[in-house]
Amino acid sequence: MTAMRAGRGRHVVCILLLSMLAGCGVLIPAPPTAAPTASPLPPRPLPSPTARLLSSDELYRDEPGLVGRTDPQFASLPVDAALPPVPIGPAARQIKVVLDDGAVLLGERFGFGQPRRPGLLLLAQDVSSWTQTAQRLSDEGFIVIALQFHDWLQTRHMETLLFSLMAVDSVNADRLAIIGEAQAADLAYLGCAVNELCDAAALFSPLSRDTLLNMLTRYGDRPLWLAAAQNDEEAFQTASLLSQNAAGAVEFHQSSSGRGAELLHAEPELVDALVSWLVLRLIN
Repeated sequence: MTAMRAGRGRHVVCILLLSMLAGCGVLIPAPPTAAPTASPLPPRPLPSPTARLLSSDELYRDEPGLVGRTDPQFASLPVDAALPPVPIGPAARQIKVVLDDGAVLLGERFGFGQPRRPGLLLLAQDVSSWTQTAQRLSDEGFIVIALQFHDWLQTRHMETLLFSLMAVDSVNADRLAIIGEAQAADLAYLGCAVNELCDAAALFSPLSRDTLLNMLTRYGDRPLWLAAAQNDEEAFQTASLLSQNAAGAVEFHQSSSGRGAELLHAEPELVDALVSWLVLRLIN
């Protein structure tokens, strides 16, 4: 009886093993992975016996102002600093100023060398009309950056222009003034009003009466120089109201005719008056 039970147990075990084997698939080994092999390297080039290092002047001798040229003055500026006026030709007087939005203003620089001198930012409808006046101001001890005015210029650009003027190596950053004519006179006043960097403004034929009068508080008691012609009703009224309501010292010159730079040509003594006023306010 015991033998029969043992035999049946063995049969059960065999049946179970056969069932398990029938349910299992045949394992197929994965294909072998190809092993990377090293390829021979090309011959290493030998170093040159001598190396000639070229400076920026040697590289760009015939192309002054080329983009990429290394300039020690520009290289020494901090990140995001306003660039000083950049010479654009053989004569250092021809310059361009790059604004923070990439726009470019062309103009001229008057005055070079040390010691540091007060800086004047001149916004002109036509820079060539101001050449003699700018040169006279330079002879009297100022650094003048005269730039071509454009209608797209905005008040926010004035801070960049002032910083660019300050970046000129021979400018005394503590003594800055802005000069403008007609629409450029409006921008000069607005730019000076919102920037404490500006110490004074000289306006030839300012036009935007209400806008400028609204900025009197921001301009404060900083000195103001004005010139307008009696036959230019818009400019004369604006200049008159500014002179009557300004909080600081005001000098107002009334001419018979002309607008902007035309006033200088009609009455050359205005140049003497402007020079004397600027010397008093920024040098003495």
